[in-house]
Amino acid sequence: MMKLDDIIGDVVFIALRDVERYTSIGLKDNLGHFRVQGFDHYGLWVSHPGLILYKREDESGVPFPPDKIQKEELNANFIITWDNILTIMHYPDRKGFDYPNEFDREIGFSLK
Repeated sequence: MMKLDDIIGDVVFIALRDVERYTSIGLKDNLGHFRVQGFDHYGLWVSHPGLILYKREDESGVPFPPDKIQKEELNANFIITWDNILTIMHYPDRKGFDYPNEFDREIGFSLK
């Protein structure tokens, strides 16, 4: 039986009911692959697939020339609420999609 704990850290396919909720953070497609960071009673926390901020003007509001525009790629997570998840598909044992679960590690001491 599959449990949500098993997909934390893995890349899963998620189909959304309403992608319009996420257009403000740059998502345009109602489906995609996301790395699961965790979950709570509100929904599934996933990594944003490439959030980029552009600095297009200096402190006084003067625009930079196109070759001087600064680009910063950010690591970010966002939540997909449970009511907006149409389906989730996991790929057990697929290289690059299924990572070892951080909670399955042996912690502590072992005696010989």
